[in-house]
Amino acid sequence: MKCPRCKTENGTRTVCSKCGYFMYHPDVANRAHMTKGQQAVEDTKIVGKKVGKVFKYAWMILTLIVMSFWLVALMVWVMGMIVD
Repeated sequence: MKCPRCKTENGTRTVCSKCGYFMYHPDVANRAHMTKGQQAVEDTKIVGKKVGKVFKYAWMILTLIVMSFWLVALMVWVMGMIVD
């Protein structure tokens, strides 16, 4: 494959060995077409990842709230023990 930038011959490489230009750019024309079933599976994976992130952050926030509650309760209890 010949580099369009520096005209160096690179054989089957997709990155020019001289200038580092990426000679292969993935786009719609270069990828294999998926069936509707395959597209549905990919869409499900993408939605699953997004939902997983939301649940992860919600779990972290809930954990911080519960830990803060118990920390404040412990401090109130310790202060009550010191005052008595």
